[in-house]
Amino acid sequence: MNTIRLLRDTFPSGCVRVSSLTVLFTLACCLTLMGCAEKTAPEANASATAPVSAPRVLKLSPEALARIDIVTDSVESRKVGVPLHLTGRIEPDVYKEVDIHTRISGRITDIAVKPGQIVNKGQLMARLDSTEISDLESDLLESTSKLKIAEIQEERELQIFEELLKRPTQLIRARSLFNEAKVQLELYETEFERMKDLHAEKIAAAKDFISAQAKLAQAKTQFEEAQSMLQREEHLYQNRAMLKRDYQLAQAEAARIRNHINTLKQRLVFLGVDKSTLAKVTSSGQITATTNILASIGGIVSFRDVAIGEVAQPSSVLFTISDMTSVMIQVDLPEIDLKKVKIGDRVKVKVPSYPDEIFEGTISYMSVTVHADTRTINTRARLENPQGKLKKFMFAEIFLEGSPQKVLACAKDAIQQHGEQKIVFVRTAEGFVERPVMTGIEGDKYVEIVKGLKSGDQVATQGSLMLKNEITFRHSDD
Repeated sequence: MNTIRLLRDTFPSGCVRVSSLTVLFTLACCLTLMGCAEKTAPEANASATAPVSAPRVLKLSPEALARIDIVTDSVESRKVGVPLHLTGRIEPDVYKEVDIHTRISGRITDIAVKPGQIVNKGQLMARLDSTEISDLESDLLESTSKLKIAEIQEERELQIFEELLKRPTQLIRARSLFNEAKVQLELYETEFERMKDLHAEKIAAAKDFISAQAKLAQAKTQFEEAQSMLQREEHLYQNRAMLKRDYQLAQAEAARIRNHINTLKQRLVFLGVDKSTLAKVTSSGQITATTNILASIGGIVSFRDVAIGEVAQPSSVLFTISDMTSVMIQVDLPEIDLKKVKIGDRVKVKVPSYPDEIFEGTISYMSVTVHADTRTINTRARLENPQGKLKKFMFAEIFLEGSPQKVLACAKDAIQQHGEQKIVFVRTAEGFVERPVMTGIEGDKYVEIVKGLKSGDQVATQGSLMLKNEITFRHSDD
C-alpha cells in the first residue's frame, strides 16, 4: 500500500489523463479518498483470481465517470454472422482454363508461343500441315472454275429470256406457218371442189380427181400442225414462267456451285485456315495445305506438349491456357455447417505466400450432394486476382462470414474474463453491476448471450476493462 499512497500523492484529482495506466491510478486515488479500505498485496492477488461468487456493484462519482469516458451499448436481438475457418486450394475459374487441340491430324510446321507467355484470344499459337486441308483447297479451286462457267451460262440464258420477252421469234414463226397452211388449205379445197365437179361431168380424169383429193388431205394435216404449234407458242408466251425455265435452270446450277464453295470455305475456316489465306488460294490458284492453331481465350500459356515436326492428333493436348485474372477457392464445407453458409456470402482468404494480405471473394457454387465418406459439401468461392498473386493449387485459409442468425447479443467489447468466468458490467441506478454471462456464437462485433442478460440491458463497452480493474482493486481493499 506504500506504492499506492505514493502514486495517490503523485497524481491529484485534477491531473489530465495521459494514458490508461494514469487514468487507472487516478481513479484509484479518487476512490481511496472516498473511504476505500486497504488490503495487503497477497489478499488482492487472491481476490483477482477468485471466481465470482456474488454480484459486485461499482459506484463511481460523476468526476470519475467523466475521466474514464465509459460508453454503453444495449443488449438486443441482432443478426450475428457465424464465422467459419476452413482450408482449401486455389483453382482456375470455371471456363477460364482451356486445353488447345487441333481439329485435324497433321504435322506441326511452326510454334509461335512459349510456356509462361501471355496470349490474347485469337492469337496464333502454331501452324499445322494437313493433307485434308490440301484436298479441301483443291476442291475449292475446282468449284471456283465451275462457278465461272455456270455464271456465263446463266448470263446467256438471261439474255435469251429477255430477247424472247421483247421479240417472240417462235410465236411469230408459228403464226406465219399457220397463215401459210391456212392459205394452202383454202387453195386445195377450191381445187378439190373444181376437180370434183369436172370428174362428175366426166371432163376430168379420175387420177386428177384423186390427186386433188390427196393434196387437200395433206393441206389439212399441215394446217392442223401449224394451228397446234401456234396455240402452243401463244400459250408459252402468255405463261412467261415457261420461257424462263432455261434461265432458272442455269440460275439453280450457279447457286448450287456457290453453296458448295461457301461450304468448303466454312470447313476450311473451322479447321483453322484464315480468310486471308483462302483469298490468296482462290486468287493465285496455289494450294497452301496449312492451318492455324489459335488461342480460344486470353491468358497465360501454362502447358505445352508439342514440337516442330511432330504429328499432332485431335485427341492430344497441345497447349493449355489459364486465365488467372479471377480464381476459384475449392472448399470442403462440413455438413454440420451447411445452414451457416449460402451462395452470395462473403469470404476472406489468406495464403502463406502473403501472410499480411487478405483477399476477398463471394461464394458462387455449392454442390447439391454430400460426400458419402467425408460428409462435406463441395463449395467454391470466386476471387478477383488482377495482379496474379494467387497461383493454381496454392494452399489457402478461408474465413467465411456465414449466414447471420438472429439472437440476443451484446457487443464483444463488453465481454471481460474474470478467472474462468466471462463477465459484463450492467449499468443500473446504483452503478455498474458485475454480472457473469454465458455466451454462444461469436461474430465480428457481437456475441450471442445465452444466459445472464436480458433485452434492454445497458452494458459497458468502452472502458469495461478499466471497470474490471477498478472493481478488482476496490474489492481487494475490503
